[in-house]
Amino acid sequence: MPLAFAIVGALLLAVGLPHSSTGAYWTATATPAGSVVGQGQWCAAPNPAVSGARFIRLNTFAATSATNQKMIIVPVANNTAWGGGSGASAKNLSVRLWGCQETPVNDLRITAWSNASSGALAPAWVTGSTTTVAPTSRLDPLSGLGSQLSTLARSATVRADYPLITPPPNGDARRYSWIIANDRTSATPAADPGSCSNLLSAIGNCLISLTELGLGLGKTDSSFAQVFNTSQWSTPTISPVNYPARTFALQTSAGWGTTGAWFNVTCTIGLLCTTNTTNTFLTGTGASDSTLLATTDGNQLQWVVMQWTGTTPPPDDLVAEIVLS
Repeated sequence: MPLAFAIVGALLLAVGLPHSSTGAYWTATATPAGSVVGQGQWCAAPNPAVSGARFIRLNTFAATSATNQKMIIVPVANNTAWGGGSGASAKNLSVRLWGCQETPVNDLRITAWSNASSGALAPAWVTGSTTTVAPTSRLDPLSGLGSQLSTLARSATVRADYPLITPPPNGDARRYSWIIANDRTSATPAADPGSCSNLLSAIGNCLISLTELGLGLGKTDSSFAQVFNTSQWSTPTISPVNYPARTFALQTSAGWGTTGAWFNVTCTIGLLCTTNTTNTFLTGTGASDSTLLATTDGNQLQWVVMQWTGTTPPPDDLVAEIVLS
């Protein structure tokens, strides 16, 4: 073996080049021309083939009806397949972003939705079936329920109309949780949209923006560079960024997303009400998958919708992880 290759091989072993069992993609910075060979810098991101289907490479998303846009829709429940089950503690929903790119391109939006109380369409699947609520399941964004959810997720706003006192409010905002939307960035991963007020007036309504309000200068979503940790590599792993799902929905034992579901609000004398935000949580369940897929209770089932927009396919080391914790 030539001496130069032997030296390089020894150096790579010294920095711990990953074995296939580590479940990581590794990316290296280029060695400047004319420099002496050294250990360089390395970065790891999870490999879904090893770490599991809840880790999703952005470049595996399916096409949508929109130009230069890819999407994935995943059913999430606190059931056995997702590490929970009957009697399990309630767990908060979030998405964690892993990446090894210092200047990634494209834009990203991630939202979650409960089933509609009426008018729900039958699911069509890319992977999975009508009896599977698991990390491996992928709803078809171009057909049936997937088409309905993808239309909601691509919207600029989601509306909630309040009538005068009764009946309960209507509109899709009762189904909505924001994850990466509404100005969230890696610096402010838990930011919430502004509260809605006057919701009990006869003409009161709430328009919750799904778009990037202050950062984009005309953009609709946060860029990869804004939501992934793009700091210079100083350790073998760039810390992932965790984005908690949050909602205005009132989460009770009766569930949410149903005809009788209300927003979580604080009201004062004079019926001036202001929305409150809470983490979107999923209760432990032993229900069958077919029951979960039909439920309108957002604490039993959430559809996580991830979409990126752009002309450049993301590299393998940009990964989203769906988390219940």
